Amino acid sequence: MEINLRYIDDDRILVREIKGKVTFMDIFNSWQHLVRDGWFTPSLTGIINDFREMELDAEVSDVKEVVKLIEGNFNVFKGIRIAVVVDSYKNIVFPMMVEKLSKKVEIKPFSTFEAARDWVSGAID
Repeated sequence: MEINLRYIDDDRILVREIKGKVTFMDIFNSWQHLVRDGWFTPSLTGIINDFREMELDAEVSDVKEVVKLIEGNFNVFKGIRIAVVVDSYKNIVFPMMVEKLSKKVEIKPFSTFEAARDWVSGAID
C-alpha cells in the first residue's frame, strides 16, 4: 500500500491518493493519522480520496467503523466535504454506504477527480 498526501487550491483541499491492496484497517488507520498528525488546517474545506489505483479488501460491516471514526471526530470534520474517487464498481459500494450512514459529514463518491474537485471546492452542489 502507498499513500500520498498533498494540498491543492491554496491548501483548501487535501488530496489522499491510496494505491495498491488495502484493507479496512489501513483505511481506518490512515484517517486516524490525518486527525492525529494535524492535516486538518484551519483553511481546509475538503478532502479528495483518490482510490482509483486501490484494491480494497473490506467487508460491508467495516463501513460502520469508518463512520464512527468520522462522526466521533466531528469537531475536526465539521464543514469539510469528503469526496471519494473510484473507478471500480467494487470500490464504489463502500463510499456510497458511508454517504448513506453518515448523518453529520458530507461524503460523496465520484468517478472523476475533476468532478470531485468541483464538488469539494463548492463549484457544484
